[in-house]
Amino acid sequence: NLRYICFIFSLIIFYEANRFVHDVRENDLRHGKHIASFFRDPNASDIVTIKAQQIAAPIVRGQDLTMEEVTMGGGLRVICLLFDRSPSMESVEQMLREDFSREYVPALNDARQDDISALRIGGVAFSGDIKAIWKAEHNGQPCYFHALANLPALTGREYGTRTGSGGTALHQAIIDGTARAMAFAAQVQQETGIAPDVDILTLSDGANNEHPHDPGVVKTVIEGRDKSRVRYGWFYFDTGGGITDPYAYGRSLGIDDEFIQPFMAKKGETPDERRKRFRRMVRVMSRVSASKGTSAVQAAAA
Repeated sequence: NLRYICFIFSLIIFYEANRFVHDVRENDLRHGKHIASFFRDPNASDIVTIKAQQIAAPIVRGQDLTMEEVTMGGGLRVICLLFDRSPSMESVEQMLREDFSREYVPALNDARQDDISALRIGGVAFSGDIKAIWKAEHNGQPCYFHALANLPALTGREYGTRTGSGGTALHQAIIDGTARAMAFAAQVQQETGIAPDVDILTLSDGANNEHPHDPGVVKTVIEGRDKSRVRYGWFYFDTGGGITDPYAYGRSLGIDDEFIQPFMAKKGETPDERRKRFRRMVRVMSRVSASKGTSAVQAAAA
């Protein structure tokens, strides 16, 4: 009798384990299918899908859409902000924490008064390593993509140049940020039937110097996207001694000229002038985030 009970028990465990593996694989396939809908090029889709399957589930969770957001018919845009926290950003890290929280959300609210689309905003901070930011609880679950009204403040816990491992893993950050945003967007699409748009916006003061060194894989992802649903923006903030031609560098990654916006330092710039330049960059980012139809060039000219 004991052998029989053990045998039955082992069968139950085997069945449940196989069912779990099947559910995980089925979920991966469903998410992979939805991620593929963001791309024209299957090679680009494969790169992002594989990366998304390597990322821990909580990091791609976000705040649920409300019934009002679902029924308003404005769709959803998922925004992933990539913040460079390499050592060269030390001179502006305090500005980034203070002015982003103070300027970005109010400016984004003001700029999207006529836009009824729902927003979910998340981000990563990168140096030689990459970490998700803005972790918060929502309905008892960890959440990394938030409605604008619930976006946590950017604090030293999320962003600090001394917390990184050095270096600038820009290429990997773009791939990771894309995978995280699209995994969340795919989950929303699966659950609600709404097909989200995705924005990946990078704020950096320098070029990549970490693996992968070849920008080819990033260019494949960016150029292989469905441009009607996915935008990439490159906001270069000059801290001195960085990139001499941000447009050429952005193009090497596959980013369109209209979404490359440099904020170059002027000779003899004072600390107050630097802060004004930084705040202007944040306001331009907010205008791009506010509207699917606004490019970085248009936002800067406004």
